[in-house]
Amino acid sequence: MYFNQEIILFHRSAADCASALKLLAGEFLKKRLVTNRFLEGILEREKKYPTGLNVNGLGIAIPHTDSDKVVISQLGFMSLTKPVKFKEMGSDTGTVDVSMIFMLGLKNAKDQLNMLQRLMALFQNEQLVGQLQTCDRMDNFIEMMRQAGIK
Repeated sequence: MYFNQEIILFHRSAADCASALKLLAGEFLKKRLVTNRFLEGILEREKKYPTGLNVNGLGIAIPHTDSDKVVISQLGFMSLTKPVKFKEMGSDTGTVDVSMIFMLGLKNAKDQLNMLQRLMALFQNEQLVGQLQTCDRMDNFIEMMRQAGIK
């Protein structure tokens, strides 16, 4: 299961994009799911290929890096008490105020496209996304992910 290590942080605060990414990536590292180059890879990739998305007026980011920096596949989630600015996906100048981050740590590069497609489908479900934003219980979060086909 992609959330079996419970890298799920609710209502955290971060000063900026890099701080938010460092906080979430640190949880992957504590559980030894990634190499010590994971955070560096996340930050480098975010600079070159931003992952901020405006989904029906809500900012969501899906940072990820190369599979060689992952030991065991896992997804991480963090909701923020106050949004932080991410560069917008597919834009050179746009920014998005992100309040939810789904961090991908996938060992098999082929899984990345499949997971991105599942997340995009989830983001189209406005009701579920709204519930995710206010969620503060691990069991509720896991159930919402199951409903979205992300296990």
